[in-house]
Amino acid sequence: MNALEILKETLVDNRSVIFSIGSKGFFRFKVWLVAHFLHSEAIRNKGVFIDSKNEGIICFFEAKNKRSAALTIELPLILFGIGPLRIVRVWLRKREVQRFHSQWDNYIHCSYLAVRKSARGHGAIFELRNALFQFQQEKKLPILIETTIEKNKRVYERIGFRVHEERVVSGFKTYCMVKDYK
Repeated sequence: MNALEILKETLVDNRSVIFSIGSKGFFRFKVWLVAHFLHSEAIRNKGVFIDSKNEGIICFFEAKNKRSAALTIELPLILFGIGPLRIVRVWLRKREVQRFHSQWDNYIHCSYLAVRKSARGHGAIFELRNALFQFQQEKKLPILIETTIEKNKRVYERIGFRVHEERVVSGFKTYCMVKDYK
């Protein structure tokens, strides 16, 4: 299973994705667009890692040196995936999350972390975590991640993150989490 397949499989029930693209009308196509966007961004930033059993994926990048996804992928996502009716609320949500990020001059942003449902509890999360933490050791920067899901918050805490701040972002209680560099 490759990165795009894992992304497509794990994005279908992601709360932030559903907020951004809705759950009706060409849903699988919209998920496909989001998957290609995340994959393009991660590849362009050399920050995509799949565990050895192809059960999970993590996407991350250094904020100061971030390269956007290819325009040929980003534009169709905005036009057809998010659409004109949702674009303002998605932009406002992104802006609110960026306010949290602005507390740091530079950091590593973990933009996506997921393990296939059928593989949860088999240790893939630790291999993904190790890839991220190795990148952190190379860059000597804190890692930032956000989640709106309590269960995910507990997983992130278990692998070394702490809640830095809780905010309501677009109606969702959002945990803004950090793993400091030591």
